[in-house]
Amino acid sequence: MSTPQQRLEEIAEQEKKLAEEKKKLLEASKDADLELVKKLCKQHGFTATQLRGSLKAKGSKKTSAATEKKPAAKKPAAKKTAKSK
Repeated sequence: MSTPQQRLEEIAEQEKKLAEEKKKLLEASKDADLELVKKLCKQHGFTATQLRGSLKAKGSKKTSAATEKKPAAKKPAAKKTAKSK
């Protein structure tokens, strides 16, 4: 029987092979998928503004948790000063 360490190494190798295969399949279908998206955009008349929420923005790496609004911090009440005459 194999040890747990050997089994983990086998699984890691399988994951690596599957990731490479997935990458190749995605690259192969990329052009066809892009043509389908273009066709559907023309068919339905989608605009860039309508698609903006679905498109990946360049350089944007914020997660949804990072974009949530935080509550405003409360400021302490201003102190009243007496005017001297």
